[in-house]
Amino acid sequence: MKSFVSDKQPRGNRTARPAQKRSPRRGMQSLQLAVVLPILILVLIAGVQFGTTMVIQQAVTHATTVAAREAGKGADIDELAAVAEMMLFPHQMKVGPCLGIVLEDPEADVPVEHRGTVVDDLPTTPSLDPGEVRVTLCVDLSKRPFLNALKGFEMALSRSGKHFVARAVVKKECSGGNVGTDDAPCDCS
Repeated sequence: MKSFVSDKQPRGNRTARPAQKRSPRRGMQSLQLAVVLPILILVLIAGVQFGTTMVIQQAVTHATTVAAREAGKGADIDELAAVAEMMLFPHQMKVGPCLGIVLEDPEADVPVEHRGTVVDDLPTTPSLDPGEVRVTLCVDLSKRPFLNALKGFEMALSRSGKHFVARAVVKKECSGGNVGTDDAPCDCS
């Protein structure tokens, strides 16, 4: 007769253990992860969205000051639009539906000129002194290149319909004549 007992020895120190009781916390850890993980992901997305906005806001503010310096040297609105596009090229922003630029020069033939979509009313105060120009850049936050991952949440985290504006005022540089008042001599020949 054949014996049903195996001739093989058990490997290592394996011994049969009695069935272990399952910990009551085993399912709680999965439940806690399922509850907390979506909240953490939402906070992470909001942080990335906020950081992206701040980086681009700094770039737009810098582009505004550079464009204002060029306006002080006598650049027209098309040259200012080209300067703004050059400064914002790394962020893929062009003057158009996402970005608007306004040049205010009270001494020019056309005191207010703009290119692109201007989403902000022009300021009435402070008024510009003679010999000053103001450049305004308006940026729509709901358009590209802004990450709008939270647009499905109709709350403060959504950027729909929101924008920011950067303004810079500079004095015009001399161009051979008097600047500002009639008695101010030009000394930049």
